[in-house]
Amino acid sequence: MWMSGAMSETMPPMLRPAVPEDVAAITDLVVTAFAQYTPLIGKPPAPALYDYAEIVARGRVTVAVRGAAVLGVVFIYPEEDGAMMLDVLAVSETARGQGLARRLIEAAEAQAGDEGAALMRVYTNEVMAGPQALYPKLGYHETHRGESDGYQRIHYEKAL
Repeated sequence: MWMSGAMSETMPPMLRPAVPEDVAAITDLVVTAFAQYTPLIGKPPAPALYDYAEIVARGRVTVAVRGAAVLGVVFIYPEEDGAMMLDVLAVSETARGQGLARRLIEAAEAQAGDEGAALMRVYTNEVMAGPQALYPKLGYHETHRGESDGYQRIHYEKAL
């Protein structure tokens, strides 16, 4: 069935594992989404510096897509103690306010649970107000604050 552009724009983005062909779009999305924080931090946020080709190759990246457009991304990895770390969450400006961050986090939590993790951790920079509001709404509680890798971070966790 043919679908008009207007109708396809109203469909919710589909979540799927990232593939190598997504790397350029993921990199652009993350760099753009985090650029607003560079002046506040004094340097680019860590996710803007990652090698997404290497990360996607690990098979731990989920993207939200509508057609060919990557609208959101989440990256998780296991920690040595069996917990899972939610390391990158980014949503495009055009897709914000539609619950996409929540969907990506829920997908990451489901993947973590499927892999046997009982705990999800995440941290954000102290200048990023959006994540500081979002994570507690989704059941995460702050565990500590401190400097790591030259960034002032707030750490959260949630039992899965």
